[in-house]
This record gives sequence, C-alpha cells and structure tokens, in this order.
Amino acid sequence: MKKSISNLLMLGTFFIHFSVFAQSSTITRGPYIQNITRTSGVIRWRTNIPTSSKITLGESINSQNLIVGDKALVTDHELAINQLKPNKKYFYTIGSVEKLEKQSEHQFIKTVPSKGSTKPIRIWALGDFGAGTENQKAVKDALLNYVGNRKPDVWIWLGDNAYNNGKDEEYQKNVFDIYQTDFLQNTTCYPSPGNHDYAGKHDSSLPPYFSIFTLPSKGEAGGFPSGTESFYSVDYGNVHLISLNTEELHADGTSLYDGKGAQAEWLIKDLQANKLPWVIAYFHKPPYTKGSHDSDSEEDLIMMRQNVTPIFERYKVDVVIAGHSHVYERTYAMKGHTDLNKTFDPQKHIVENKTDKDKYVVDKNGQGVIYVVCGSGGKVGGEKKEYPLNSSIYSNNKEGGSMLFDVKDNFLEAKWIASNGKVLDQFSIKKTQK
Repeated sequence: MKKSISNLLMLGTFFIHFSVFAQSSTITRGPYIQNITRTSGVIRWRTNIPTSSKITLGESINSQNLIVGDKALVTDHELAINQLKPNKKYFYTIGSVEKLEKQSEHQFIKTVPSKGSTKPIRIWALGDFGAGTENQKAVKDALLNYVGNRKPDVWIWLGDNAYNNGKDEEYQKNVFDIYQTDFLQNTTCYPSPGNHDYAGKHDSSLPPYFSIFTLPSKGEAGGFPSGTESFYSVDYGNVHLISLNTEELHADGTSLYDGKGAQAEWLIKDLQANKLPWVIAYFHKPPYTKGSHDSDSEEDLIMMRQNVTPIFERYKVDVVIAGHSHVYERTYAMKGHTDLNKTFDPQKHIVENKTDKDKYVVDKNGQGVIYVVCGSGGKVGGEKKEYPLNSSIYSNNKEGGSMLFDVKDNFLEAKWIASNGKVLDQFSIKKTQK
C-alpha cells in the first residue's frame, strides 16, 4: 500500500511540473528599445513567467539573420546587440530560445547617425507626462497627428515620468500602456528623472526608474563618460544631448544645484569635450518659472539659477529645457540673470540677434541661452505671483503640450505643439559658423 501511495505522489508531482513547463509565456511589458548608439542597442521586455531570451535582427523584416540569446530563465529580459552600422534601420523579433513572437513591421531600431552627420534629426521633448490624464493622451495624439509619417528619431523625457511615486506599476499603467504601440518599441528614448520618479527622496538606490531603463553611463553613445545612469550625454548626429539629474544627492554630499561636486564637474568636462555645434541640455527642475512652481521662492530652483545657469552660458548651450512646472514658458536668449524675476532687465540680460520675430542668427561668439519649461505633457496648469515671467516671450498654463525640435545641419527649428493640435509657439536658430 505504501508503494502505491508513493507512486501516486510521484505521478502527481510529474503532472504538476509538466503543467508549469507547458504554460505559455505572455509579454506583459515591451518590447522597448534602450541605449541606442551608432553600433549597438539594448532591447528589453517582460514576461509573466520566467523564460529564456532571444532576439533576431535584420535590415529586412523577413531576413533577420543576427541572433542574440540567453538561456537563463527570467521575467525581465534585457539583451544587448552589437556590431550594427550607423544610421541603419533594423527590424527585430523577440521571444524565447524555444519560440519567437510574431514578427512586426513596427518593431525596429534606428541606429544613431555618425558623429557630426548633418542628416535631419527630429527630437521630441515631453515633461511631467505619466499622469494618466486625458491631457496626456491628447498631447500624444496631437504630436502623432502633427508629425504624420515623420516620427521623432529621439525622445527625451523631462522627469516626473510616472505619477505619483514612480512605482513600477505606475510606469506600467501611465507610460508603457500608453506609449508602447506608438513609440516605445521603435523610438530611441533618453530619459531624465523627476522628483515624483524619486518619490520625493534623493537616493538613487530606491527608484524603480533605474531598474526599468538602460542608459549610456560609459560614453558609449558618444558623450563624456559619467560612470552613472543618473546623468549622461549623447551625440546624435550633430546634436549633443545632455540629460541631467536634479533629484540625486551624490555620495560626495553635493547635488546638481550646488554647481560643484560630482555632477557639475562632469557637466563641465562634458561640455569642454563636446565638438558638436548644437547643444540641448534637459532635466526636471527649471531655473526660471512662475507656473505651478516658483523659481523665486523654491530653494532648489533658485540654486539652479544661481549656480548652474552660468555653466550653460559659459559653454554656449543653445537650449535648456525642463519640466516640473506644469505649464509652457520660453524665455529670451539671455545671460547673467541669476536674481529674482523682478530684477530682469532686457537691456542687460537679453543677448540675441534676430532677423525677424523669433528667428535667431548665431555666429561663433554665440548668444544667450533660451530656457524652456515644457511640463504640461500630462499634468497641466498653475500660476504663481508675477506670472508670466518678465523674461518670458511666451507662456501658456491653459493647454498641455510638448516640444518638437527639427535640426538640419546649421538650422534648428523648435515648435510647441499644444494638445489642441495647434503650434502655439515656435522659434528657430541659424548658425552662420559651426
């Protein structure tokens, strides 16, 4: 009798194990592309049960001869692909070693153009977006309708990507579920975190942000190596993109606001090393705003203005774009305005040359920095005392929106596309000498 019971238990165990292994996996997140460079990239996705990982890749959807795989059983999949060519489109298919998912013409990587390339580049900037609001969806749809078949090559995030506390499930609901089909599976994304991604803390070991994304900390995307995913830079054709972190308290006790210490020192080295003609810096907390936040009364914003804007000005950064304040604001091209809003003096602080309204012309001596707040990609509204800024050319705290940069050789055009589909603000910069 004991022998029969033993056999029955073994048989039951066999059937239990068989049912687990026979269970088919489901993609619950992604695929999404990360850390795209001129010759490499990373593809990530998540499955409901642990499986092996496999990617096929090729320049044709029907000819994917490059194969990368890993037999380790995981739910969060992350595979690096190397030996790619610059400025090429590669279709990919994901799955397990045993079985691939269905091929899709929407799953592809576009590698970064060669450094210094004057190929046209389209950059989409979106801030404070992951709120799950109707405005968030309207801003996305307005952008898609505007660009048509010419979608952005690069997508930069200005922080507060997933409300309210940057939890993994909030990223799923308010980011992946909304942008997966149209962007995440085929658009190069270089994010920056905000205070909500850090849940109001300043310790980078805590936010899920760093486990969700794979970012170029080693200079593999062309910028000066930062040694951290908290802040980094990217050379995309002839544009140098700098992603800064306004939330982290570094091991040396400093933050970006101090204008010294780990991040500020890296920023200076990165700007000194840069040889590209266009520089766009982006991060979360702005040095100039009167929307839902006030740069006259909030200490971190005041310190950004006093300690960090001089660095941007010294190295002739073209555009600085931030979020945090749930409005849109654009300043004059300016220098030296580190005090309160009421001290802004057009005769003293505006440093620009125009051929027409909002059409700037820049020679080798540069001009002032144009500061943009673009924090109404999901959240929208807010007005502090003295709104709008004295230094602002255009402000809008009624409609949400996002910004589109088109760069071709020595010409940059920026457009703020509102949730109603209209371009409500725009400017251009032409460089007479690179």
